[in-house]
Amino acid sequence: MRKIFVRYGAAALLLGFLAILALDVNGQEVSGTKEIRVYIDRQILVAFDGGKQIYKFDVVTGKEGKETVAGTYEIFRKEKKYVSKTYNVEMPYTMFFTADGKAIHGTLMAPLRSHLKSLGADSIGSQGCVGLTDDNAKVLFEWAPKGTPVVVIRGEEDEG
Repeated sequence: MRKIFVRYGAAALLLGFLAILALDVNGQEVSGTKEIRVYIDRQILVAFDGGKQIYKFDVVTGKEGKETVAGTYEIFRKEKKYVSKTYNVEMPYTMFFTADGKAIHGTLMAPLRSHLKSLGADSIGSQGCVGLTDDNAKVLFEWAPKGTPVVVIRGEEDEG
């Protein structure tokens, strides 16, 4: 009986320790295999977990002069309700990924703006953020913990 307790007690202790390692200092889950890719030319965002596509959403990215910059980032701050200090607009389910304030968040008329932008209307777009519908922003906000990589891609790279 004692051997069984020691064996399973040690396993439970190890599992508990591993669970603690998966949390950041605020008790939030830290991303392990999750990744968000934003395809600027196609105006889509694809969320992956362990290499498997989980979500695919239409998005609107930066307009001419306020482009969303290609690169690899990570979500470092999340705000369920946020108002832009620069533009004084609501940005629901905001996930910041750059130090200068670029974020993924809900925005008005995201699908229409996304399609017009993907057809070449460069004057249509965001101020550099990645906008999607409020409903899609909420889904992504709940799915992606802080630390999730955000890869912004310009060009024809395959989406997965």
